[in-house]
Amino acid sequence: MDASAIIAIISVGGTALTALITTVFTSMSISRCRNISCCFDCLICDREPVSDEVVAKVVEMTAENNNI
Repeated sequence: MDASAIIAIISVGGTALTALITTVFTSMSISRCRNISCCFDCLICDREPVSDEVVAKVVEMTAENNNI
């Protein structure tokens, strides 16, 4: 395997990992759960959920940004 193939594999793997991490943390940020465990308990979070008003505002802002 030559160097360009190895670099391509590493780049694709890094991009996939970044997308996975972004998806998990974005979902957690608007989640209504108090206790979250992910990846076979490798990532455990006990937290205070944000208020309904904050979640509604984020959803509204996201919808506005997607309509531009």
